[in-house]
Amino acid sequence: MSKIVVVMIILAISLASNVQAQSLKHLLKTKKANSLKKCERKKGYWYKEKCWANFTEFDTNITKENIDSVVTEQINAAKNYGLTIDGDAKVTTFFMPEREGKQIFAITVYEENNQQYTLIQMGVFKEKKVNNLQAILIEGHIMDFGENQEEMQKAVRASGTSQARMYITDNKDKFTSQGRLKYMNTEKTVPFKLIAGEELVGMGDTTLKVKGDEVFLNGTLGTKAYKQFKYLIKEHPEVKTVVLQNVPGSINDEVNMHTGRLIREAGLNTKVLADSEISSGGVDLFCAGKERIVTKGAKLGIHSWGGNGISANDLPKDHPAHQYQLTYFTMCLGVDKGPDFYFLTLESAHADDMYWMKDQEIKNWTVATKFIEQ
Repeated sequence: MSKIVVVMIILAISLASNVQAQSLKHLLKTKKANSLKKCERKKGYWYKEKCWANFTEFDTNITKENIDSVVTEQINAAKNYGLTIDGDAKVTTFFMPEREGKQIFAITVYEENNQQYTLIQMGVFKEKKVNNLQAILIEGHIMDFGENQEEMQKAVRASGTSQARMYITDNKDKFTSQGRLKYMNTEKTVPFKLIAGEELVGMGDTTLKVKGDEVFLNGTLGTKAYKQFKYLIKEHPEVKTVVLQNVPGSINDEVNMHTGRLIREAGLNTKVLADSEISSGGVDLFCAGKERIVTKGAKLGIHSWGGNGISANDLPKDHPAHQYQLTYFTMCLGVDKGPDFYFLTLESAHADDMYWMKDQEIKNWTVATKFIEQ
């Protein structure tokens, strides 16, 4: 593998890590104020007797009144975005175009068969011009490698070039590129195309199949799942239980909490089978069930949420970023266990890791209201 590929990965990781550190510092900043009025005068956000300086910049909460219009807008906008490799559309979970002087690093992470991949494009960049960039595809999330060059080299699956440009439309950045990737140790080359903006991430790829009074759920949760459950509840009143089979998480937590609210308000039960595997946002959604049935053998994974370069376990417990999830888990598990279970998820594993709950923990936290022994 060429040295430029390794350098690209190191620079991209360094840049992503720096963005994460700066974002966290920015989010933790407070203003001197001892009341709501004084905080508002300083344009801060008052929460837990503190005036948070920059929280509103990160606040992506969606209200119950706005969720339907937001989902419709996101779905319509996403029709014009996406990553395809060799004609195959990918489920994109992260996109970050970052400028460093005259260089641009465009990092795109997608999931395929429960495995993450990172497409990195890098090179000299001029606004509104077609730019020639280097491109590499690695197996894994870019932030998982640290500075381990040996592991980086092992993870590279393909390299190539692309032509890219960035421009502003509707007051939002839009990044487009197309190119070719040559897979390592083969002669196989494939085309890829990326049209990216902030609407790109968040759709998910869930499927719902109704069988009698049950609906079987698979896939990564996102905006699409909210629309699917809205339709299901209206058109299939015979359904009483949501069976989660393979649900690896959510790529739009703000919408996912509203999907859970739909399930709870409809009085639906949730259930996992002996061969079910659900994690992250999948467990969040499972907790929304009126009755929650766990069959021994099912795998339930929890960890800290993350986004915008932030991992929630880096934030103090009195930070306003926790408030929406706290409200959600209180709805799901009650005031006695909901908030504590939420903080347990943050402490159990970092955002890029997973903790698989033991059967006794599932029972003790009442994640299961009924546990079926095999």
